[in-house]
This record gives sequence, C-alpha cells and structure tokens, in this order.
Amino acid sequence: MIKLKHAVIACLVMIGQFAYSQTSTISGVVSDDSGTPLPGATIIVAGTTNGTTTDFDGNYALSNVNSTDKLVFSYIGMTTQTIAVGSQTSINVSLQEDAEALDEVVVVGYGTQSRAEVTGAIVSVGAKELAALPVTNADQALQGRAAGVTVINAGSPGTAPVVRIRGLGTMNNNNPLYVIDGIIAGGLGDLNPNDIESITVLKDASTTAIYGSLGSNGVVMVTTKKGNRSGKTLVTLDAYTGINFSNQRYDLLDTQQYLQYAQDAFGFTPTSPLSQSNGNTTDFQDALFRTGVMQKVDFGLSGGGENNDFRFSGGYMDQEGILVETGFERFSFRANSNFTVGKFNFGETMAVSFQKQNPERNLGDRSLIEHAIKAAPYLPIYNPSNLQGFQGPNNDADGQDGENPIRVQTLGEQINKSSSIIGSIFGEFEIIDGLKFKSQVGLEYRNSNTNIFVPSYNDDSLGATHSSDFAEITKNSTSRKNITITNSLNYAFSLSDKHNFDLLVLAEKQETVDELLNSSSQNPITNEVNQVSSEKAFLESFTYDYTRISYMGRLNYNFDQKYIFAASIRRDASGRFGENNRWGNFPSLALGWNIAKESFLADTAFNTLKLRGSWGITGNDNINDYGFLSTLSSNFFYPFGDTLATGTTVSGLANPYLKWEETTMKNIGLDFELFNSKLTGAVEYFSNTSDDLLMGRPLSPSLGTNSGEVPENVGSVETSGVEFSLGYNDYDGDFTWSANLNIGTSTNEVKSLGPVESISGGTFESQDISRIEVGEPLFFFYGYETDGIYQTRAEVDANLTQTLVDGEFPVNPGDIRFVDQNGDGQINADDRVKIGNPYPDFTYGLNLNANYKQLDLNLFIAGVSGVDVYNTNIYDLEGMPRLFNAGTNVLNRWTGPGTSNSVPAAGGNDQNFNSISDRFVEDGSYARLKNITLGYTLDNPALEEYFSKCRIYISGQNLITISDYSGLDPEIGGPLTNNGGSNKYELGIDRGNYPQPKSVLLGVQLSF
Repeated sequence: MIKLKHAVIACLVMIGQFAYSQTSTISGVVSDDSGTPLPGATIIVAGTTNGTTTDFDGNYALSNVNSTDKLVFSYIGMTTQTIAVGSQTSINVSLQEDAEALDEVVVVGYGTQSRAEVTGAIVSVGAKELAALPVTNADQALQGRAAGVTVINAGSPGTAPVVRIRGLGTMNNNNPLYVIDGIIAGGLGDLNPNDIESITVLKDASTTAIYGSLGSNGVVMVTTKKGNRSGKTLVTLDAYTGINFSNQRYDLLDTQQYLQYAQDAFGFTPTSPLSQSNGNTTDFQDALFRTGVMQKVDFGLSGGGENNDFRFSGGYMDQEGILVETGFERFSFRANSNFTVGKFNFGETMAVSFQKQNPERNLGDRSLIEHAIKAAPYLPIYNPSNLQGFQGPNNDADGQDGENPIRVQTLGEQINKSSSIIGSIFGEFEIIDGLKFKSQVGLEYRNSNTNIFVPSYNDDSLGATHSSDFAEITKNSTSRKNITITNSLNYAFSLSDKHNFDLLVLAEKQETVDELLNSSSQNPITNEVNQVSSEKAFLESFTYDYTRISYMGRLNYNFDQKYIFAASIRRDASGRFGENNRWGNFPSLALGWNIAKESFLADTAFNTLKLRGSWGITGNDNINDYGFLSTLSSNFFYPFGDTLATGTTVSGLANPYLKWEETTMKNIGLDFELFNSKLTGAVEYFSNTSDDLLMGRPLSPSLGTNSGEVPENVGSVETSGVEFSLGYNDYDGDFTWSANLNIGTSTNEVKSLGPVESISGGTFESQDISRIEVGEPLFFFYGYETDGIYQTRAEVDANLTQTLVDGEFPVNPGDIRFVDQNGDGQINADDRVKIGNPYPDFTYGLNLNANYKQLDLNLFIAGVSGVDVYNTNIYDLEGMPRLFNAGTNVLNRWTGPGTSNSVPAAGGNDQNFNSISDRFVEDGSYARLKNITLGYTLDNPALEEYFSKCRIYISGQNLITISDYSGLDPEIGGPLTNNGGSNKYELGIDRGNYPQPKSVLLGVQLSF
C-alpha cells in the first residue's frame, strides 16, 4: 500500500508538471523605444532552433513554447532582450538602441563613416542624452557629455552658452563651426533640441581640416531626426511642465545695521523721511528673484514607404526666468523628407523658428544683482506718489544713489524678437555602382529686432537723483542671409574584398549678407507713443558682405579595416583678405591601426583596440569684414564752437597684406572595447599651434584713426591637453545599467605677440582685469598680490616708503597690504603679477543610467576644476568705496589693530577697492548634479489600444552644487555687457551675472 501511494503521488506530480509546462503560442509586438514597430526582428526560444520573425507591423506569433522557456528578442542595432515565458501568452517588447551598434556609423564632414574606420577625434552624443536635459539651446546639453568640450551656460533664458572645443587657441573668436544637416549655421539657438537625432563634435585636424578656414575651433555637426520607411505612421508627443527657482542670496545689512554702518564707517546719518521710518527692511534680492514656470510641448509625425520617408514636427517652449520679467518663448516647426526614384535620391530639410526673449536689463553698466546689493534697505520698492510709482534714494538726504533694481527691470519694456529659416534641398544620383554626384543648396535666414522703451519717471520726490523728463525709445534690427552651395562627387569601391577606398571631391561657395539698422530717439511729450521720432534722434545702418569659395579632395583607405589611411586637402578663398593673400591651403593626414584585428589578439577580451594619429592645418578668418581696407565711419561728431556736427571719419588703416590665421593640429588617440563591448573607452593627446594670429596693433593717436588700431598677423599660441573617456554598459537581464565618465584637460601658452608686449582685456573701475602676455595663458587675471591688512603705523613704515600727500599718508593702518614685488618701497604698476587663470585645468562629466523593468533612472554630474573667477561682487559687498548697502562682512571690518586681517577699514586708501588684486579672485571649481530623472513606462494592456508607449517622469536640474565659490553661481557664462571690455576678453569675470536656476519638472512621453 505504501508503494502504491508513492506511485500515485509521483504520477500526480508528473501530471501537474506536464500541465504546467505544456506548450502554447506566444504572440506580441516588437518595437523600438519610441514605439515604432520593428519588421524583421528575430524571436527564438533560448537554446533551440524554434524561432520566428516579426511582420511588417512588428507582430509575431511563436508556437510550441513551454512555460519554462525563455524567449530571446533581437534586432540589428538594438540590444538583445531575454524574457522568461511563465504564464504569459502575450509578450510585447520594446528594444533599446545598442550603444555599440550606434557607434558603427558616425557622421563626419560631408558624409558618414564606419566607427571602425575613423582615424580622427570624434565624439557623438545621441538623442536620448540630449533629451535628458530641458534646455532652450541644444549646445547647453553638451556640457559634460564630451571630453574636451567646455560648455559654460548662462542663467538667463534664451542666452546662448559659451562653447569651447579643446580650449583657447586664439585671442579672436573661439566659437566652433556649427553645421546642421550639412548647412553652415550661426549657432543652435533656433533649433528645437527635440528635433535632433545626434550631435557629433569634430576635434582634430583629420576631421576639421575638410572645413578648411572654418574648422580651426572645432566643428559641431547636428543631424536632425528623419522618418522611417516601415510603411507605418508614428505620432509622438513629449511634454513637460515645471518650475525654475534659486535659493542663493547674499547676506546683506538690514536697516538697523545699515544706519549704524553709515554713521560708524562714513560719519553720515541719512536724513530722508524714509530713513527715519519704523525701520522696516526691504529685501531687494527676494523682490528681484522669483519662481518661474516653464513648459514645453513637442509633437512629431513620421513615417514613409518603400521609396520615401518623412517627419514633421512642431514645438512650443515657454520659460520664465528666475529674475522678474525675464523669460524666453519659442515656436518651432520642421519638415524633413527624402525620396528615391531608381538611382536618384532627393529631399529637403526645412525648419522655421519664432523666438521672443525678455532679457535682463542693465543700467549704468551695473547688473540687477549689483543694484540689489547697493540699494538702501530702508527704501520701499514702490511709492505711488512718484511718477511711475517707484521709490529711489535722494543723493543728499540718503547719501547714496543706488538704483531701484525693480524699476530698472520692470519699467517699460525690452523685448528681443527673432525669426529664422534654415533648410536645404539636395539631389544625389548614382552614376555607376559606388559613384555618386550630390548637389545641395542650403539657406540660413534670420531676422532679429530689439525694442526698448523706457517712459519718463521720477524715483525721488525730494529732488531728481533718479529721474527722466522724457521717454526713451530704441529700435534695432539685424538680418542675416547665408547661402551655401555644395557640389560633390563621391566614389566608394573595394578591391579583392580587402582594399577599401572612398574618394570625395567637392566645390563649395558661401555667401553671407548681414544688415544692421540702429535707431533711437526721445519723446518729451508723452509716454504713450513707443515710436522713433526726430527728437534727439540717432540713426545708423551697416551692410556686411562675406564670400568664401572652397575646393576640397579627400581619400579614405583601409585594408580589411585593420590598417587605415586618410588624407584631405582644402583650398579656401575669403573675402576678408586682400587679393594677394585671399587663398589658403589646409591639408590633413591621418593613420590608424586596429590592433584587435591582428591574430595575436584574436581570442582575447578585446573587441576593439585602435591606435590612431592625425596631423593637419586649419584656418581662421573670424575677424571683422573689410579689415584689409581703409573704411569710413559715419555718425562721428565734430565740435564746432558750442555745438556738435555729424560727420564721417577714417575708421582705420588699410592692411593689404592681411592673411589667414593658421592652426597646426596634432593628435594621437587609442580606442578600446572589451568583454563584448561592455567596457569601452578612449585616450587622446592633442597639441595645437596657432600662428599668424589676427589681432589689432595699437596705433598712435596722432594718426587720427577712429578705431585706434590696425589688424595684423602677429603672434602665436600653443594649446595642448589630454582627454579620457571610460564607459561600462550592462544590458543583460531585467536590471540594466551603464556608467560613462569623461575628463578633458587643456592648457594654452602665448608664444609670441609680435611687436606688442601685451594686450589688456576686460576692465573694472577703469582698470584692466585680464591680460595677454608672452609665456602666460590667454586672458589671465593681472593685478596685485595681497598679504592681509596693515595693523599699525610701524608695519606700514617697515614696508613702504611714503610721501605725505596733502599732509596725510596715502597708506595707513587698516589698508590692504599689497606685496611689493620689486622691493622698491612703492606699490605701483610694476608690482602687478599674474593672479589667476579663468580657464579650467580640466572638465568632467559622469552619466549614470539604470533600468529595472519599467523603471528608469538617470543621474548626470558635470563639473570643472582648477578655474579662477574674478568676483567683482566682493567690491560691492566689502569694498566700501562710499556709502552703499553692503554684505554683513563689513561689520567685521578693520577698526583697530587686530580686529581684522581680511576686510579693510571703511573709506581707506582708494587701492583698497578699485585696484585689481587677488582679493577678488576665487576658486570657481564646482561639481554639479546637472540632472536626475526618474521615469516609469506604463505596461498596461488596456493602454495598448491607444498608445505604443506611455512614459511619465519627474526630473530635477542643478539641484546640488558643491563649490567654495562665494558668489551666487560659480559657472560664469558670457559677458554681461559690452561696456566692461571687449567681448573676446571677457572670460571668467562675475559682474553679478545671472545665476543658473534649479528646476523641477513633471513630464510625459507618448507614442501612438
């Protein structure tokens, strides 16, 4: 009986097991991560030959599948997925793009190339990485994504970031060349980031020399999204909404502290009625900052058939800035289509953009933040009794003239509007197998208008410290028309299946016309008319024509993708030079060896081990038009008695010998992939030398030229650095993750300035901050070194030889002790030295991704190290030149021996506050959590009827910043104004710059 029971139990178990593991049919849909069906995807039962493929709509059905089986889903260019069957009868799969497969083909100048055959320094950033950050300018998303690419973002919405590829190589324009779908463009500000498929950065001569005169600062190539030829139309919707904010503030004096400070430091007691009120404190910083709302909606429609594809998209973005009445709004539309008729391919790209920006306004070369620091804290923001309803100080009664920052920013309006069209049409015909002729015409057209209107006002009922008796109207407009025509012949062929050749020849012509119109006037009668009139009118216009003609030839050769050779030669003519030196020749040469293909590495962990090197010359003509001619300047005012008469004068001297600035680039790199490409990386070393630098040589005032300089080819700069990237990608199982790190270094040294000893740069309080000098980096900070505070008269006398001035010593106890570098007992210009470098020692980025079933997480960290910032805000917070509000540190100022060795006495020697010194130089290094995003893709059968993809996410930007910098933001973007010095010298100077906002967003992505 016992044996019988055991037999019965065993039989029941076998029956149960058989019932559980019986075969069934599994069906479903295979698509990519955007919801597009994947025809021809393979589904196979792991460990067997039982399999099938998807049909045209991505559907599949596979029979004879056990519940204990696992299905393997694969598709070319996608990451393979393995899923356990269990009790499921319907399995829908969304395959992710394979990072290794994406790298197989990369975009290069005038075409594409297999990653295995690339010999140059190229970095690609995909659509997913770009879409992770909610940015207004696409190049903002490059920050921390590519080794050797430095991006300095500006906080003001709609303001383009500063982008540098491999550091600084010239004291002229260091901006890279931007190419969108083969069209040369002025930047990426008009481009909707959601329309971008990938961005490729070309960094060395092997890749940039094919652009000749345009490639010396690197090239940023953008490829926009295209349709698909699957026969099915895909609709996508991507939207988010969120807030921008900043909780960074300076610690300023309140009313009680300020009144005591005014009396103790300057012996002045404010007498205005408001200063004697109940002691309320106005927080001008909190009034200036706000929480801004941002929202974005992008719509896409794509599809196609066997011989055509299309994609149409529209986008809307609206971002309120964190300073009042600042913001950015953009409408964008794009249409891309391609057609094939036999051996003829043709198509077009077209994008239209409309933008409106409300920028930060500055008055008297002061930023809004500087105004907020200086304002007397007892003054209210508003006073309905005053004209226009704002309150400001009275110069006599309040002892100061700080502006009301809210009035500066909100009274009247300043609106920048622009519209742009960028597009192309092309046709390509295959003459014989492998031989193709292509012709493309590209257009970039942009029109911009700035309208400024400030009505009459009076902030001071006691007098006229801040007032205007008339309305001021300014209307400026610019337009650019850039047409590029390119004709090319490309021949790709192979011999004996081992020798692979790719030949390209092309001719190209670029014509650019810029037109500018500036006008302004006053209206003393009414504030209701916002139009320019003849009252105190100013009017000027300019037209600039630029033409470039180019011829280029390129040869790419490889033997079995093992030994690689590439060479190119480009010849350019620029309209910015005279006839004698109009043409320039720009060659390049590159070699590569894919060591992993050698027999001695056949059975090792290496998938790729490629050694490559390149050399080449690129050019630069980024100077003002007509520099080789002697031009005339209008609207020049001549004094005739007590009046001024408008006339014309010679702008500058002619230089018919002006020629190309050239940069010789050398690069050596090593690419590697191990363990089935789970571990990837690259190491680069580069060295660039720029010669015949285009710069202005100062002229004697006696020559009578308006510009005061003549452009010449003088000087040389060397730039070198190391770049490193390392990535790990684990795409197996339910939990997948990846980590990618990149680090880039760059140093530069001026080797020659010709007959010029030095060049002065950006200024502050009428003194130079930055400088260019042989043996030093470009734009280094130049000033006095400090050594604490003089505590006693004996200490002053022991260090300085002083002569009484008006019966008083110029330097006294409580003044800053500057280092007497030459020991002559005097502090003067001879004691100035290098006090900082505004360019970082290295930049880095760390990108972390993790996915578990429907959950996804992204962490992105970016930072810089070894960068100095010249913080002019310290002048306002601790300088104490005269009575303004200040930081609370002034309460700990020097008032007697031993009281302070960092903050000087109030009202001391002028050098305490207006001398450029290391007192204002701070370490601007930072590490920033640039992005954190948590997403969830809904996997609900009820939704499949409506959506092929439904993902919701929450995202935060700039939430954590680690830095020792005392300012509001260590990331110092472009120049605040043109008045602080030439734009090209304005690097790393914080004049109260608009800080980077933090943001929190909630978004949804739909495909159907």
